[in-house]
Amino acid sequence: MSEEPTSIQCGEHGEAAPTYVCGHLCRHPVQRWFCDAPSPDTPYPDAWCASCNAELMGHGGEWNEHNAQCLDLQILCHHCYQDAMARSVEALDGDAEAAWIDAVTQGHHTLRDKQRALEQDHGISRFERWDYDQSAGTLTFSDGGVPRVVADIEFIGSVSEASGTWLWAWANFHNEAPVVSRIAAVREFGEAQGFPHLTVPLWKGDATDGWELAGVAAQVLGAQGVYRVPTARGFLYMALMSVQKVA
Repeated sequence: MSEEPTSIQCGEHGEAAPTYVCGHLCRHPVQRWFCDAPSPDTPYPDAWCASCNAELMGHGGEWNEHNAQCLDLQILCHHCYQDAMARSVEALDGDAEAAWIDAVTQGHHTLRDKQRALEQDHGISRFERWDYDQSAGTLTFSDGGVPRVVADIEFIGSVSEASGTWLWAWANFHNEAPVVSRIAAVREFGEAQGFPHLTVPLWKGDATDGWELAGVAAQVLGAQGVYRVPTARGFLYMALMSVQKVA
């Protein structure tokens, strides 16, 4: 048996990594995608649709020679895979869409109250400088070179204004472990609720989407608030899990 290719040639994107999806997703990407969470070793996990997932669950959660026939497996370059999966956030409608709007609204109102409390208790917007340390998992606010407030942080995600996309921190493998040890809970919540905005790693989004997602994430994580910092091409959103004044 020949080995699977390590790269393929895409007519649109050139040389790229191969990915595998069921034919239903390939032909109609605007629907729910089922797949494992991405990892550094498998950043583009095999994906399949709801009907294929029903076949999978009907056989004890294992693919075999019978239910695998429904997949009509297709190969996409990883760029095409990302673009197609990104479109799945458009699939929400009806009760699912209403539930998502409720989650975003609740997250927004709760986060607004938390941000007010952070400002009243710590005045985090008034410090001269902020510095985050991924290896320590901290965000430090200082004045005159003197640390005043330190927060335990968890990265939520980032917005790229260059590409107009949102990227979840759980899918950004440049992040260090101390700042992404808890964010997977947000993806798991999205899987349970059927909210693709929380489960699709990369999709079209802007700074407004960033704050909305940060509000939902803060709610799921039980964070005290959110802090947004500028990056070279956009913004990074981080949950403030605990905040303490430096003695």
